[in-house]
Amino acid sequence: MNQNNEITVETKLFGFIGEEAHSNRFSVTVNKLFKAKNVNAMVIPMNIRPDDLVFTISQMRNSKLNGAVISSEYQDIVFDLLDGLSEFAQLQGYCDCIFIKSGKLIGELIMPKALEKFAESNYFADDIAMNSMCHYFYELTMGEKYES
Repeated sequence: MNQNNEITVETKLFGFIGEEAHSNRFSVTVNKLFKAKNVNAMVIPMNIRPDDLVFTISQMRNSKLNGAVISSEYQDIVFDLLDGLSEFAQLQGYCDCIFIKSGKLIGELIMPKALEKFAESNYFADDIAMNSMCHYFYELTMGEKYES
């Protein structure tokens, strides 16, 4: 989305796939960041039921999307539906983002990297609150896999 709130053929489109994606503030927050940084991209919330997930992921190869962010309830499931994975996603056993490259679905983990960058910044003061909210941050700070 550009400064005029228009989606053009140059706009990078990303889905946000979750069971309750529309009620989550993720896409609104990211779209505001894109606009503030003058990035011609947009995240579109996509409410996807568990029984429609496999079909949705399989059809992404031929869609207009450049990728999708995957909400936590589907991160373990999509892992096995992809054509490739980053080394980091392979090592951790799940992915939170899919990029579409040459018709192939490539899984990546972006949230732990973002949280690590945030944790190392001067804005972060309390890792206990983050540990209780997010399994990514638990794994990052505790050095062990979160088991729910």
